[in-house]
Amino acid sequence: MTTAPDHSVIVVGAGPTGLALACELAAAGVSCTVLERRPTASAQSRAMGLYSRTMEVLDLRGHADALAARGRPVGRLRPAPGAVVDFTELDTRFPALHVIPQSRTEEVLQRHALDLGVTIERDAEVVGLEQDGSGVTLHVRTGAGEWEESADYVVGCDGAHSTVRELAGISFRGRTYDIAPVLADVRLRRTPPVDDVLVRSGNGGVVVTVPYGGGLYRVAVARRDRPWTRDPVTLEELSELMTLSLGFDPEPYDPGWLARFKIHQRLADHYRAGRVLLAGDAAHLHSPLGGQGLNLGIQDAVNLGWKLAAEVQGWAPPGLLDSYQAERRPQAERVLRATDRATRLATTPSPALTAVRRVALAGLLGRRRIRRFASEALSGLRSDYARRGGGRALRVGQRVPDLTVQRPGAAPVRLYELMRDGRFLLLDLSADGRAAQLTEAWGSRVSPVRVDAVPPRLTGLTALLIRPDGYAAWTDGAENPEGHENRVRQALHQWCGVEGPAPRREESAAPGGDGVPGDTAGRAGETMRAEEAGGAEAGEVTSAEAERP
Repeated sequence: MTTAPDHSVIVVGAGPTGLALACELAAAGVSCTVLERRPTASAQSRAMGLYSRTMEVLDLRGHADALAARGRPVGRLRPAPGAVVDFTELDTRFPALHVIPQSRTEEVLQRHALDLGVTIERDAEVVGLEQDGSGVTLHVRTGAGEWEESADYVVGCDGAHSTVRELAGISFRGRTYDIAPVLADVRLRRTPPVDDVLVRSGNGGVVVTVPYGGGLYRVAVARRDRPWTRDPVTLEELSELMTLSLGFDPEPYDPGWLARFKIHQRLADHYRAGRVLLAGDAAHLHSPLGGQGLNLGIQDAVNLGWKLAAEVQGWAPPGLLDSYQAERRPQAERVLRATDRATRLATTPSPALTAVRRVALAGLLGRRRIRRFASEALSGLRSDYARRGGGRALRVGQRVPDLTVQRPGAAPVRLYELMRDGRFLLLDLSADGRAAQLTEAWGSRVSPVRVDAVPPRLTGLTALLIRPDGYAAWTDGAENPEGHENRVRQALHQWCGVEGPAPRREESAAPGGDGVPGDTAGRAGETMRAEEAGGAEAGEVTSAEAERP
């Protein structure tokens, strides 16, 4: 590439992952264009559950309240008779599974993206990709013709059949299940006895019902003896499948959506190839049992956004961008393993194994500590990048709770409200406020906050550096005051680069580097060209996808 790129970053795919990433980049001051091959948005609900940690990371940028207002909180999941996973016991501002149709999630994220100056091009299909050490060139096709777009970096958020992944030569290894679930949005004349997420398995199949409210349910049914077929789903078939697992006919009617899907277990070998990166379903696919796909993708976006912005703006420490794969790919591996085990157990044809599963779940989840562990794990609150360790002390790489802090001469404020601009946050918990003063050398990359009264959760700390995605980057304790200022400077160097104004975009570091910072493995304001409706992430239903004709 001999000329300067047209854009800093091009995101391919206007689903929730792509839109969340575009918001992150634009909030950090990086010019961003989103290309979406579909001319209009899908009105189908598709992925429809946002767990607690996903709502928290969206709250970091002010998206969560608008999403919560468009959805319905469901407090409990019942995986077997007598077994309950209780989200209402969680220590978070969002103690529930928020049931929100994907189309509404996209509406909220797209509105924020447009407000931040992101360009969204629809009916724009990527058909070619070339890259060198200075940028990436995309060949784009629309109904009006073809053209080229260039950028410093390209991120493929274009779903299971990712063109970006294929053109970048990244392998997508795994397998396709011999199970083809049926998904539906329907009303039920005979509703489940509780208005929670209900999972019932038996006779070689599993049924999941999720209440939207107002008598409308998302229903998913999978059976070992029902392989893939192109035949359209009927209400009669749905009724038969639900009856086999529930033991009674719920009498579904008034369908808003009926579909049959293949499901896969696949993981990209790499999340990065030079200046091309992957996120969301383009990087990982798994069984939809548990509803983790959408959540995994949005958290990919929030992890990647600030790191890619730092790289584009030229202040990223060595290895920062590579830490995206180092942190997020293991998370996907864990979800793939967990959902695969759950799917095989839930669809077992063995009555004995089904009975053992039911008894074990009821017994284990009857214990408060295990029930809390399960709800924290499923909701994402236990997912972090910390090294293994015990105790209550906050460790590097752990999620920082949305604590209320008291600033000198100001009203108490929630921590996440202080992180709306996507910068690092340094909490100075000391008496002299020296750590906050030291951040001035790093300019706009760090927001310093002095705290009057140390929150109980942070007892024993004198300083806490929080990453833009809400995880602890560095902590310093009160037990060793000598050398405190030097440790603050070292932490800021390690995570926020060298002192002084950030280098201009043209001086941005080249891709590569093997180091990982810490203890873990621009320009906004483009011309707006977009329709008001949100796009679908390559038409995917998280990790379940319709067979293409």
